[in-house]
Amino acid sequence: MAKTFLFYDLETTGINKCFDQIIQFAAVRTDEALNEIERYEFLIKLNPDTIPNPEASITHHISIEQANTGLFEYEAIKKIYALFNTPETVSLGYNTLSFDDEFLRFAFFKNLFPAYDHQYKNNCSRMDLYPMVASFYLFANEVLSWSINDENKVSLKLEDINAQNALYTEGRAHDALTDVLVTLELARKLRSYQPKMWEYLSARFNKTEDQKILSQLDIGLNINGEDYQQAIMISGRFGYNERFMLPVLNLGQHWHYKNQWCFLRLDYAELTEVNLDNLSEHFLTVNKKWGDLPLVLPAKKRFLAHLSPERIALIKRNKEFLIQNPSLFVDIKESALDFKYPEVEHIDVDASLYTAGFMNYAEQALCEHFHQKAVGDKVKLMREMNRGLYERALRVIGRMAPDRLTPEMQGKFQEYLERIASFEVENMPVDFKGGRKVSIPEVYERIQKLREGELTEEQLYLLDELEAYLSL
Repeated sequence: MAKTFLFYDLETTGINKCFDQIIQFAAVRTDEALNEIERYEFLIKLNPDTIPNPEASITHHISIEQANTGLFEYEAIKKIYALFNTPETVSLGYNTLSFDDEFLRFAFFKNLFPAYDHQYKNNCSRMDLYPMVASFYLFANEVLSWSINDENKVSLKLEDINAQNALYTEGRAHDALTDVLVTLELARKLRSYQPKMWEYLSARFNKTEDQKILSQLDIGLNINGEDYQQAIMISGRFGYNERFMLPVLNLGQHWHYKNQWCFLRLDYAELTEVNLDNLSEHFLTVNKKWGDLPLVLPAKKRFLAHLSPERIALIKRNKEFLIQNPSLFVDIKESALDFKYPEVEHIDVDASLYTAGFMNYAEQALCEHFHQKAVGDKVKLMREMNRGLYERALRVIGRMAPDRLTPEMQGKFQEYLERIASFEVENMPVDFKGGRKVSIPEVYERIQKLREGELTEEQLYLLDELEAYLSL
């Protein structure tokens, strides 16, 4: 089977991957030459336990009435899962690895689908154009005309790149299908301009190929008789002030999160002020998963030439400081490699992707059986599920067919909905970072604040609609 690319975009009710939801999905499947094969687009109904963020509403302009003409979330996620897990599919978009992909992982998890299959199973994989665009800006600048924002900085926002280069002139920004078509045109432009660079950067999203970069890194420092490799990291998220790149030192594989490597910033301006007592107050390191962001390149002169003379001088001073303070370097290294995320109590079942662990074979088989059944039979199958799967299944069915639940199940789901509708913030579900789901009073307050700004009539209508919806 030939490889295909699935360009996609999501519009969501907010940025919390645990408690917000997708309300619009769009995708275009292409062949390896980026010729369109098929496109997909659908809206998704609001779940009864979703509290939309007003900022999202006035950005994507999808009304609640419009969204509710779409599919139930479970039906939509089932379709999306099938698209992403079609053999030989490379799923990609613009800034998707930093947002959309994790949003989808939680959506798959909440709806009882394996959350990671699309990353590796059936020869499926992922890419992201955002760091590729940053790389083209740095090393093949002529490919595009670059937008300069009000602060006189280059903007890598998709809508700004499109406006500057007229990649796709129909549709509205922050419409999922429009953004997909813009991204596809952008990919075609990059690929045709520098095919070898496109292929090289694409390979960075292959875990095995990406990790091979370690053999290409030169030695940046020797401390206590041990060599440490230096590299360059590329990411749009680093921002224009950093020229979208960071000079780093490879500290090694994380001691607990074995799929991560830790890198120390060599241009950290306050490095000489760091000591063992204030170490936790400084953001000195960047973690890297192979095949994921940020991109790692050798610290070659042609790459380092894009750093300012001031940053080059700072790197030199910091290297000398680390050599002169080997015990501090060891403290920094061990702190980074030994770091553990704090344990959070009472994580909501929808937010427990990272604590629930992978499904075993029996659990996965049970979930596959669940997906094949009609709603009534799904309810019967819940008796065989462990607590975590049962609670997720209860919400899946409660969101789309609450009347098909048993009276006892209906009562439990209603208790959950009443908790969501509570005006007591401390009752709201907790995510894996310890943050709480946004409450209705908080949304009311944000609506009022937004109304004080400059809004269009359409945006004011969307805020009125949201306020009325939450008052029901």
